[in-house]
Amino acid sequence: MSNHHVNLTPQEDSLIGESQPEALARMDVKQLKELQSRLRQAREKNFSLLRRQGAARVEAEGGRGAAQPANEKRSEKVDVFDEALVRVTERLDAVAE
Repeated sequence: MSNHHVNLTPQEDSLIGESQPEALARMDVKQLKELQSRLRQAREKNFSLLRRQGAARVEAEGGRGAAQPANEKRSEKVDVFDEALVRVTERLDAVAE
């Protein structure tokens, strides 16, 4: 998934930028682990917000089907962080070998 259509904050966009292959190639194990930790925190924050906001919308809308479209942007953001985390984890595994 491309993050061009996802509404990321400047800080989130910068964090995702750090997970691009060119940037990862310049990092050592310590830097990769630190980036992995920051990406996990951002993903967990957005996933938690997704769940809480989704639950609140279900209650307000009266059903999951009606509430789901309003929460798609948050879901896309979680997906972008998941993909970035996969890139970092794969690079970390390759460097550790």
